[in-house]
Amino acid sequence: MNDTHAVPRSSIIGQIRPALVLIAAFTAMTVAYTLAVTAIAMLIGPSSTAHLTLEPAGAATFSGPEWFHGRPSAATGGVSGGSNLGPTNPTLAAAVAERVAAVRAENPAHAGTVPVDLVTASGSGFDPHISPPAARLQIRRVAANTGLAEAVVRDLVERTIEPRTLGVLGHPRVNVVTLNAALRTLVAGRRPTADAP
Repeated sequence: MNDTHAVPRSSIIGQIRPALVLIAAFTAMTVAYTLAVTAIAMLIGPSSTAHLTLEPAGAATFSGPEWFHGRPSAATGGVSGGSNLGPTNPTLAAAVAERVAAVRAENPAHAGTVPVDLVTASGSGFDPHISPPAARLQIRRVAANTGLAEAVVRDLVERTIEPRTLGVLGHPRVNVVTLNAALRTLVAGRRPTADAP
């Protein structure tokens, strides 16, 4: 007995084919969009500092008083991630208050407010940038601990400030990795070698 309700095979294929075509088209569009955005970011974005050798093996990191310090990080074990603590979370408030006290203790010459980026972590935990005010706050400490003139350190900071992207996107910023690498070169250039008279 024939099933009068059976759907012809050609009809099923006719319904599946548009779905498969759409899946392929949207997949291609997603891949093309990702590649285009990546290419644009590489062309107009700030240059990478991945080529910098930050510290020789066994040397201390940029954490001493002679270096500029970046944002605190919530990342652990090299894994990117924020703290996920909301602005009203008492744990976050306590951590920020502790960080403010630490910044003030480390930079006693600073009497103004502490920039928020020195006491709060970024979303990724690996943001190398701080605001120009956050960098300027540390100039006296860095100068005192490196033996460089304060004016020299200030000039280094001002020359390291990156402008807004395309003049309108984001805010002026200082890449702490680039700044400390330049500072290290400057300090090394002022130190006499062992063979110097």
